Parts: sequence; C-alpha cells; structure tokens
Amino acid sequence: MKLGSGEVQMGKVLVIAALIVAGICGAAACAAVQAGSQPRPPSGAPMDSATMARDIARIAMGNGGLAALDNGDGLATVAYCDPATVSGRLRVSIPVSASCGIGYSDGSVWRQTVTVSFDGLGRPVADQASLGTELVQPAGG
Repeated sequence: MKLGSGEVQMGKVLVIAALIVAGICGAAACAAVQAGSQPRPPSGAPMDSATMARDIARIAMGNGGLAALDNGDGLATVAYCDPATVSGRLRVSIPVSASCGIGYSDGSVWRQTVTVSFDGLGRPVADQASLGTELVQPAGG
C-alpha cells in the first residue's frame, strides 16, 4: 500500500508534534487534543490546569467557538498545551494563556503561547498566538 504525500506529511507532523510535546512538557503532564474533538460546554465550576490546557488546545484548532489559528500558510490542525504553563484560572475578562506545540496544515510545527479571552459565561471571545518558535518547517520549505 502506497501512501500519498499528504498522508505521509500529516503522519510526520503528528509524530514530530508528539516528540516535541514530550520534550516541552513531559509525556505524562501534557494535554493533547486533535482536530475534531468535541468542545466541552462551559461550566461555572473552576477548572484545573489540565482542563484549561485542553480547552486552549481545542480553541486553537477551531473547536471551541472561534476560528482555528492561522500561521499565514495554514490552519492549526493539532495542538498540545502544557498544563504547567497555564497562566491562571478561567475568570471573566482575564485572558488565560498556555505554552503549546501547534501543528499547522502546511506541515510546520511551532511552539507558541496561546492566549484566550472569555466572556462572562465562560465562552471564548478572542484568541491569539505569539510569534513563537518554528520547530519543524513545512515539507516544501
């Protein structure tokens, strides 16, 4: 069975992202999410860092009410956020951030700080990513 270049490229991105994440935050401590995960409804209860990291990763990929992050050449398809780097708890009008490994549809993988702002009901209203560090370049460049 021969795999297409897109399948091989995505497989490489996923493997590389997993290795990067293990190096960034330790395999046991990471919150990993892939595109297609269902968003968790907001709740009034305080969230722990692992839950908040998973939510930030979902939001970065467009599975939390906002569009997926865009690096200019592709959209975020895989995100892993380190719970140990979550800046705080979900509070009204106080942005929350975390250090994340993000794989984009162009094949690049970046380490970026993702910041999300929430409304009074715990719904994300804005997100942004730092310039970050490119860890893996796209296959063509």
